[in-house]
Amino acid sequence: MANVSRPSGAWPVGTLTGAAYNEQGRLYAFDASGSVSLAIGDIVSLGSTSDTNGVPYVTKLATTVNNAVNGTPLGVVVGIRPADPGVSLQGTSIDLGQTYLPAGSLNPRYCYVVDDPNIIVQIQADASTGTAGTDIGKLGGVTVTTNQTGLSQSSPYSSTVLQAPVASSGNYSQSYPFLIIGFTQSSDNTPGVNAKVLCSWNTHQFKLQTGKAAT
Repeated sequence: MANVSRPSGAWPVGTLTGAAYNEQGRLYAFDASGSVSLAIGDIVSLGSTSDTNGVPYVTKLATTVNNAVNGTPLGVVVGIRPADPGVSLQGTSIDLGQTYLPAGSLNPRYCYVVDDPNIIVQIQADASTGTAGTDIGKLGGVTVTTNQTGLSQSSPYSSTVLQAPVASSGNYSQSYPFLIIGFTQSSDNTPGVNAKVLCSWNTHQFKLQTGKAAT
């Protein structure tokens, strides 16, 4: 049976150390006032400044040549905070169900990011080339939608997918975010197009940032 296409960005599912994934996310600020949306499952990089409370900003990772990335990955977004830090939610009209940040929102807004460099994530392979069993150990780029306009409270997930594994070197060979380490083991998932792929970080803000070269 063919894999179902249901992209939802990158999802933490385990750790390289063998420790249990505790679903812990760290608070970061995000400038949603421009033309970039933010969804659960989006990959972000560390910004160069903070808000007035000292909460560091993140920026949504952007793809460059051959689906390499512009910026060093920090982690994946796992939640949206509906109010500023320190603001009481009691007696307010704040929407506590806020699950995404559309482009053109306020600045700053806040999100929770799993920024552990040892995390294992699940991400869907693209619908054209896919990922094969022989791609284990290769690098993967991503396709990112800068302004994802189809987001909603019931569908707040990133459309980011894993691109075809990298098999050539070049200026961007060490800028691919993921190292392919396996496939989700379930009866409805097989290697190929739209496969659910397990990856570790090839580059990360909190570890070796140059990554490994493509082979």
